[in-house]
Amino acid sequence: MSEAVEGTTADEGFEEFEEFYARTYPWLAARAVMLSGNRQNAEDAVQEAFIEAMRRWPTVRACASPEGWVATTMRRKLSRDGRRWWFRWKPTELTVSAATGATVEETAEALAALRALGMLPPRQRQVVVMHSLEGMSYAEIGAALGISAGSVGSNLHKARARLSLLLDVSPELGRPGDSLVPGVRTDPLSTALRGAAEWLLDGLRGRR
Repeated sequence: MSEAVEGTTADEGFEEFEEFYARTYPWLAARAVMLSGNRQNAEDAVQEAFIEAMRRWPTVRACASPEGWVATTMRRKLSRDGRRWWFRWKPTELTVSAATGATVEETAEALAALRALGMLPPRQRQVVVMHSLEGMSYAEIGAALGISAGSVGSNLHKARARLSLLLDVSPELGRPGDSLVPGVRTDPLSTALRGAAEWLLDGLRGRR
């Protein structure tokens, strides 16, 4: 990296980026897998986002949330690529790393949730992950995906209805105040998705 971060040498800036990468890669890769439904596409999008972050590290480092900057770049990459194969979409079976510390029951539940996500059309999958796991508002999701808030709501409703049938859980949304994490619902469906996200994250951490 040729540019030095203010107050650091170029080598120190690179070491800082390496630490950031090691700390945040598993989480971003897990989220990308759930957003894309395709492990290879997910890993490509995350790597591209980190390469862009490395090139702009002095600016990214100064952001309120460097992780958020990389996550946004990753989503844009997935959205751009998704438009290329949108009409060729078909349900997929994800191959993912198992969480070494998970019980048999936790693994079964996580795989069921991931398989159910793979049955959703791309837009529905993106919307439900961004809303249920990231706590993003309709307006934020719409801005990120380039669609209207009404389209976000329609896709979210369809996604939740389909997932509820596939996972045999209630589609009812929990009250906002029920969650310890602002903006994140505590209904059974969101709980199942968060469990799958944690299981996937543990597996990706174990791979590195």
